[in-house]
Amino acid sequence: MIEFVKIIKEDVNLFDKKFKKTLSTKATLLHKVTNYLRKTSGKKIRPTCSIIASGLMNNITEKTYRGAILIELLHTATLIHDDIVDDAHIRRSSFSINTIWKNKISVLTGDYFLAKGLRLAVLNKDYDILNLISNVVEKIVEGELFQIEKTKKLNLTEEDYFKIIKLKTGSLFECAFEIGGLSAQADENDIKKLTGLGLIIGILFQIKDDILDYSVSNYSGKKSGNDIKEGKINLPLLYALKKMSLIEKNQVFRVLRKKINTINEIALVQKIVLKHKGIEEAELLIKKKYNQAIDIVNDFEKGKYKESIQSLLTFLIERKK
Repeated sequence: MIEFVKIIKEDVNLFDKKFKKTLSTKATLLHKVTNYLRKTSGKKIRPTCSIIASGLMNNITEKTYRGAILIELLHTATLIHDDIVDDAHIRRSSFSINTIWKNKISVLTGDYFLAKGLRLAVLNKDYDILNLISNVVEKIVEGELFQIEKTKKLNLTEEDYFKIIKLKTGSLFECAFEIGGLSAQADENDIKKLTGLGLIIGILFQIKDDILDYSVSNYSGKKSGNDIKEGKINLPLLYALKKMSLIEKNQVFRVLRKKINTINEIALVQKIVLKHKGIEEAELLIKKKYNQAIDIVNDFEKGKYKESIQSLLTFLIERKK
């Protein structure tokens, strides 16, 4: 068990029980798929953020757990649909749903997760949470479509990059913290601090993901150079492009435009990014975002939830996958 989870393990264990109950179904195939998903699920960072946010307000409620469940259902559904779109075969070092059960069952499972979340919110009249979740879905889709457009044209700017990660990754973390604050009946000022913290964590999380794409080790469950294969310009590459010669830029764009790349072509792009210190520059930004997050966390009272969020921040910048 990771340290930030261990600190609040009673709360996380209770969430797990409630999440399992939410997913219970008598449909045999659906039971198999959802059971597989639970066994291969990740660290549940986003729902844990909702619990931490309520804990920082000293008021974890049943609504907190419902909100956390909704966040995890939405996140899982987006991952399932992403794997179908990207034709990905591995997720968290295990076979993806579409690899085992093919696309049709995967799409229906993702839809099922979304429907379960909506039903949970409506049954409990959590319309404020439903409003937040609807807003997040809108942002994630907008971010995804904007990224596809930019990937096709290969004209991504720094402003574009941060717009995309705020929409695609930051918005869900922001929502997780806002749900935690709302369900704990926090005041407007505290909710503002919590959402600000969530957005920073989302940005930090994505930048670290970008850096891990250049990792020589294979801890991450996805192969090194995945973004390059998909023709995506991530932050280390974006920073490196500013310092490249025209010849280097042409070499990089040639690789990004290709539908299938060789190991040597991916290694070439990685080598150029390393040469121009793209990773080092991205790591400097991570440190800056980490310090901004710590400044917000320091405003909250001492206790296990403050300790947990501090531990989570350390984990996010030091993680290997």
